[in-house]
Amino acid sequence: MVQKPWKIFVTTALLASSSAALSLPFNSFDPRSMAMGGAGVAVGDAGMAPFFNPALLTVTREEDDFSLDLPIIGVRAYDPSDFANSLDNFQNGNYVDTLQTSIDTFNSAQTTANLTVVANNTSTLSTQFATLSDKPIQAELGAGLVVGIPGKSFGGAFYANGWAAVGGVIKYRDNQTLQDFATASSTIATAVNTDCGGTVNNSPACVSALNTLTTDPLVQQYFVVNTAGTPTVTSNFNTNTSLQSTVNIRGVGLAEAGLALSHEFGTGDAAWGLGITPKIVKVNLYDYTASVNSSDTGNATGSDYTAKYSHVNFDLGLAKKYANGWRAGFVVKNIIPHTYDFKSIAPGAASGSAQVTTGEIKLKPQARIGASHSTSWSTVAMDLDLTTNDPAGLENQSQYLALGAELNAWDWAQLRLGYRANLKDSTRNVPSIGLGLAPFGVLHLDVGVAKSANEIGASARLAFTF
Repeated sequence: MVQKPWKIFVTTALLASSSAALSLPFNSFDPRSMAMGGAGVAVGDAGMAPFFNPALLTVTREEDDFSLDLPIIGVRAYDPSDFANSLDNFQNGNYVDTLQTSIDTFNSAQTTANLTVVANNTSTLSTQFATLSDKPIQAELGAGLVVGIPGKSFGGAFYANGWAAVGGVIKYRDNQTLQDFATASSTIATAVNTDCGGTVNNSPACVSALNTLTTDPLVQQYFVVNTAGTPTVTSNFNTNTSLQSTVNIRGVGLAEAGLALSHEFGTGDAAWGLGITPKIVKVNLYDYTASVNSSDTGNATGSDYTAKYSHVNFDLGLAKKYANGWRAGFVVKNIIPHTYDFKSIAPGAASGSAQVTTGEIKLKPQARIGASHSTSWSTVAMDLDLTTNDPAGLENQSQYLALGAELNAWDWAQLRLGYRANLKDSTRNVPSIGLGLAPFGVLHLDVGVAKSANEIGASARLAFTF
């Protein structure tokens, strides 16, 4: 079917792809944090400390001596312009197949009625395809592991973390083409109806009208008019080859491995923790543009469209635990700023051609403060970004306020609620909920879900502490 490449590429854009919305916000796929609105700077345990605040390794629970978190996994999808619903409507309408079928029908039976259907279907496709254009969609995937040894005077944790974001957008570049084809179809339909009696034939009036059409540039661009012998008018427009709209695929892959270290200074109520996380960071960037008529997305991560970087960075955190249940935290992640360039060969260039810079993404220092209060049965927490996170594509800036609460049933089960507010873009506000099970306080299974009209995310963690 002629629409198959369109379905493949439009669906690819939906699930994993474009010059789209990619930014590097302060977030984690830890399920406890996700369920509590993203809070973690002052409430995290040893398993969360490397992701949120290394200083938490010395202000964790006194009974925790070892923590193994494996695996930690999560996904998130963001659809701010309701692309998914627009895609459903477009697919259900079968507009591309319908147009191609009407063109084939006209080429077989060259009547005014059939050509009028072509013109109408062309206009309909143009209108419907425009509903998909420039609607970004983003998906994220994260996974990690932590081996932690917390302690009052000294704590350490090894962690490895992988995060990937892919964004997609369709660029509609065929509006003028479809308008011109519809105009040419209507011009021929009028001539055939007026001078040919509704069907192309060899009458003198029809042949004369068809000869006039051979001087019309739009008609000549999309139709072959033959007046020799038995006159014919056939369209050379084909939806598989004549449409030039594109799907742009842009992605970021970020891998970290590091050692979080923390030490306690002072004694009693004056004690506070200082943490540092030196880490190795590897970054892969992908930028790929392809025609919607192609079904080959295998090159999207090929060397022609990939840029790779590797460097050392570190995080720095502070934490203080008070006797009345309060805890405060402050962290700066990615102390050393970096700018990474997206690179790709030019569209249509042969594989192996020189890459050009097509954009950039910045990894800037990210500062966040947090506070929490805990009792034997409850915890409340709040985090606030002190820095604004810039986007890499079409997404707006982000600056998050995270609010969360946890109800604890005898350390065996936890119910968590949260809300994450983006102070720069309210469409990214999202409520969350989660559950934790901790039989005997050793085995921990945590899940978290965040969902709004524009966004959905989920994460899970299996951990052992003793």
